Amino acid sequence: MKTTAKRKPVARIQDFTPAEQRSARAERVSVFEAEPYGWIARSEASGARAVARVYHLFRDPETRELACTCADSIFRGHSEPGFECKHVAAVLKFIGRQYLRDEYDPRRQQQQQRARVA
Repeated sequence: MKTTAKRKPVARIQDFTPAEQRSARAERVSVFEAEPYGWIARSEASGARAVARVYHLFRDPETRELACTCADSIFRGHSEPGFECKHVAAVLKFIGRQYLRDEYDPRRQQQQQRARVA
């Protein structure tokens, strides 16, 4: 008589939060610097005849946060604290990558820490 081992139930992966879903979609957004200030985010186009949409992002002088011209940010941004649309997430990633590429220097950081201790 053969006995088969019972399989353990597979743990179900939790669903992503809406913020995590927007952040994942931000990978498909192209970001460029805008003149004279701010950034341009070109959203991905879905479908055969879809046209990519372009949004302007800038730092709001009053709140000191990034503001986007997309409908999601305009209508939901003020009502939900901490809300950021996928375009804002894409620009924050763009800024972070630029900083790491152009300005980040771990040796300078170590020198500043040594100067504080001394």
